[in-house]
Amino acid sequence: MHEKEQAVKADDFYRNVLKVTSILRYNHDMPRDMEMQRADVDVSIKIGEKLYHISEKFRDVDYGDLYIEIYSKYPHTQGWMHTGKPDAVLYFTPSHVYWINHYSLRHFCFDLLFPSIHQHLIDDFFQSDKHIKLYKVIISGKQLPVKMIKADNKDGTEWVTIGVAVSFDILKSFGLNFRGFVL
Repeated sequence: MHEKEQAVKADDFYRNVLKVTSILRYNHDMPRDMEMQRADVDVSIKIGEKLYHISEKFRDVDYGDLYIEIYSKYPHTQGWMHTGKPDAVLYFTPSHVYWINHYSLRHFCFDLLFPSIHQHLIDDFFQSDKHIKLYKVIISGKQLPVKMIKADNKDGTEWVTIGVAVSFDILKSFGLNFRGFVL
């Protein structure tokens, strides 16, 4: 149910703020839509004549950062940053929506962020009893704070999702292309 409520919120944003001319949602329950879902594309929107494939992410609180999934199922299944191929990530919080260029985010993650987070750090975090832990990483010679976040999941089986939250100020300082909208 929560997912459907989020889709309604997102569609309202697309219509009222972005003034889209069409919205096409991909349903993970429909075999014909699975190719898009595997590419982390939840919806395609058209603004004027331009079509954008969008990965939607929702957070119940605006922490001033972007949560980036490293493992969707630790340690064997990589997260959405590894598998996704959208044009943009739209990151919805109660007060803001952030339009983040996926190519720019991918470059930041694979060239700068992920190499600074060593696998032993992720493994140690997984073994800890903490679900959120602040770490310092070195990116381009700068020591920067990031939050590692771990979530336990259950759906017939149990698994752990691990990701990292990076402040929008840090992302901006590395030239990440994104735009914020106040709701």
